[in-house]
Amino acid sequence: MNHLPSNISCFYIPNIDGNVIRLPEEESKHAIKALRLHENDRVLISDGKGYLFTASIQEANYKNTLLKIEERKVIPPLPYHIHIALSPLQHADRFEWFIEKAIEMGISQITPLLCHRTEKKRINEERLQKIAISALKQSRSAYLPIINPLTDFNEFVKKDKNLQKAIAICEGDRISLNQFISESKDKTYSILIGPEGDFSENEAEIAIKNKYSAIDLGNSTLRSETAALYVTASMKYFFSNH
Repeated sequence: MNHLPSNISCFYIPNIDGNVIRLPEEESKHAIKALRLHENDRVLISDGKGYLFTASIQEANYKNTLLKIEERKVIPPLPYHIHIALSPLQHADRFEWFIEKAIEMGISQITPLLCHRTEKKRINEERLQKIAISALKQSRSAYLPIINPLTDFNEFVKKDKNLQKAIAICEGDRISLNQFISESKDKTYSILIGPEGDFSENEAEIAIKNKYSAIDLGNSTLRSETAALYVTASMKYFFSNH
């Protein structure tokens, strides 16, 4: 699929069965009216589960566009799995920005984390899922990350089964993110990022008791969404060079 132009339109269809498929009405309308695609134009399809398909438009109908699959390709997953649990932020657009950018970088799973100092106690799960799908299409990714429901901090920590776990805190004894990654024996990670004002002392103690490593993200004070993206980008850079 390397021969496809970089500006080819990408669509998300989670369940593909056979070589002839129809775009849902909303996607058909976007394809024909917004993107102005025509018969015989080629498009890219992601199923969000590791496959990318190239297809050509057989019938350009803004309610029911018909596609014929020409090629399918399995995309290998990244050599690591990163799960970021991030407190919802006071301004929802900052959390949404993180989701968009993290998906472009290959994050595996995101959990909105309800902490002691979390100011925004509710999230719009449907909107977050739409943002995730939009980011998948924009980045032409074969994998749609899992976006979990809002989860209480204590519940998350107690149920987290990953072997490599860390909590980013602003004070106390910590190791660097690079040291944490370098010393990890497993490549499946859970990283906790707190709200504005950081985790409470009690939350940090609970995490450490549950075998989370306390990590330091550098000398600068990062906003929560920046810290979460910094971790995601650092993971991507580390494994791209090792």
